[in-house]
Amino acid sequence: MSTARPDDAPDPVAAETPDELAARRAELVGLLQTEESYEETLQRLADLACATIPRCSAGSVTLWAEGQPYTVVSTDDLAQQLDNAQYETLEGPCLDASRYGEVYVIPEMSADARWPVFADAATRQGIRSSLSLPLSVSGRSIGALNLYSTDHDGFDGATDVGRLFAGQASVAITNAEVYRASRTLAEQLQDAMASRAVIEQAKGVLMAEQGCTPEEAFALLRAASQRENVKLREIAERIVHGQAGRRR
Repeated sequence: MSTARPDDAPDPVAAETPDELAARRAELVGLLQTEESYEETLQRLADLACATIPRCSAGSVTLWAEGQPYTVVSTDDLAQQLDNAQYETLEGPCLDASRYGEVYVIPEMSADARWPVFADAATRQGIRSSLSLPLSVSGRSIGALNLYSTDHDGFDGATDVGRLFAGQASVAITNAEVYRASRTLAEQLQDAMASRAVIEQAKGVLMAEQGCTPEEAFALLRAASQRENVKLREIAERIVHGQAGRRR
């Protein structure tokens, strides 16, 4: 847990004026109304998080692919190196945040015993504190927003703001997944329609050549597909193209 801040100490997030904070929030909302790729949106979110949280020195976003974590965006090489220090041992706050859907704060790296290998690597890089926030899609934890500071207790009072950025990052990733799923479905439907069209054409060719019914023509196509172990569409395309070739 982070150390308590004296009552008369300034809130690090409140250090910005209300107008400045309003401008930051407006920019954050605007990210979700652009036509950028989700990687570009995540990059801007990481950059904006570091700009908004006064003592944040670097940031990144971790996602998983085929059981392995990777950094999809980072504010600089330092953030990438700090992420890599966790990936090498598969231990660290950003990985546990993404695994368990929990927020992890390290007020002082040199005093943290939960991830000693990472803490040592971070200390050698001049990083003294960190904030790791989970990203989720449909209730499923899929990654983390990682924030690093060269100051002791650099994220004291900044967890709620960090959650705001993590939430928007999760929305960006969700939107990207929905878009990819919709595009895949559209492509599959288009392919199915094209397959149906060429199969109907092939049936027409067979019906004209052999005087058979539509059902018998389809049975001939299916038998050829099974015999040659190729897709029905490929058999149909051969027949249609062959018919076109004979007409030349």
